[in-house]
Amino acid sequence: MFAAVSLVAAVSCGFAESADEPLKAAALRDALPDSEGLPGFTAKPQSEPLLEKQDVVTVDEPACRPIVDVMSVRPRHAREAMVWATLDGKGSSVEGSLTLSSHTPDDAEAWMRELKEARAKCTEFRATSKRGWSYGFTVDPLPPVSAGDDSIAYVLTNAEAPDGKGNSVTVVRTGGTFATYLLAGEPGPVAAEAAEKQHEALRRAAE
Repeated sequence: MFAAVSLVAAVSCGFAESADEPLKAAALRDALPDSEGLPGFTAKPQSEPLLEKQDVVTVDEPACRPIVDVMSVRPRHAREAMVWATLDGKGSSVEGSLTLSSHTPDDAEAWMRELKEARAKCTEFRATSKRGWSYGFTVDPLPPVSAGDDSIAYVLTNAEAPDGKGNSVTVVRTGGTFATYLLAGEPGPVAAEAAEKQHEALRRAAE
C-alpha cells in the first residue's frame, strides 16, 4: 500500500504496440531496476499491489487533487498498469519506493501539468481514504530533477508525523509513463543520475 511506504506516517502482457499505447504491466516490470540497477539505491521489486480497491483517497481542497491522486487507486487520469519496488539508500538512512505507472501520453502530460498547477496553489489539505484514515498534509515545493521528458518534485508532510519530517516526492515523466520516487530521510528530489537511468530503461521498454 502506498500509504504504508511512509506516506501516511510522513497499475495482454508485452510491450505497447505503438507510442500512443500505455505500457502493459509486463513491460513495466521489466523496466524496474534490479537490486543494483538504480544508482545510490538497493531496489527490491514487489509482487503485491501497491494500491488496493479500498485505497480510494479524496481531498477537501479541489486544487490539491492532482497531488492526492498519486496516492489513490482512482485518480482522475486512469492508470493502465502499476508496478513498484522498495528502495534503500546505499550508505544512508534514505528509504522509500519507486512506482512505475503507465497512462496514455495525453493523460500523462495532463496530469503532470495539473501537478505543477497544484504545487503552485496547494499548500495544505486533508486527505481521506476509504481504508479508514484521514490526515492533514502540507506541501512544499522542490526544484525539479534534470531527467526524463518532464518532472516535478515536492515535500509532502503528514501533520501527525512524530518527527515532523516529510517525504520527498519526485515524479518523472517518460512519454506516457510516470516514475514516482517517494523518499523518507531525503530533503531533496531523487538524484538526477538515478532518475535518468530509469528514464532510459522506460524509453527502451517503449521501443
